[in-house]
Amino acid sequence: MDRVALIDFEASCLPAHGASFPIEVALARTDGSSHTWLIRPHPRWEHWDWTQEAEDLHGITRKILEKDGEAPEKVLAELAEAADGCNVFADAELDAYWLEVLASAVRKPVPFPIRFLGELFVERGFTREQVTDALDEAKAQLPREHVARDDAKRLALAVRLLLESREETAG
Repeated sequence: MDRVALIDFEASCLPAHGASFPIEVALARTDGSSHTWLIRPHPRWEHWDWTQEAEDLHGITRKILEKDGEAPEKVLAELAEAADGCNVFADAELDAYWLEVLASAVRKPVPFPIRFLGELFVERGFTREQVTDALDEAKAQLPREHVARDDAKRLALAVRLLLESREETAG
């Protein structure tokens, strides 16, 4: 099986509500391993937008980020290392946008491409029913949403369930 990883970001707000920046990122592999980082706001983001609506969803405050967040440079470097050798997928195009925002803030290139998860499902020939069943099972096991680690782990679990069911059918 190819090394597949799922990425998920949480952000200060959705771009529709203003200039948003990443505040948390998680990377989860289909082998069950995962990493997560809180991102201390970069000085360039000082006047970017923050909405209470987003904070209510993810539960991360500016105070938490200032206290527990890692420097964006460190997050980007460790994220690149964790993703090394993996095909990285996300369930939303916004995740690629927030990776670009993170890399741009520290004047580094985007360390890896992020592909849309639906592409993987199509490439592997999974049916809509198979995907829905796997996503439902993963959500039953990891129901908490808008927490980057849980969101990434849930998607990675769904992919693993699909790949394992394919292996069982073939074997």
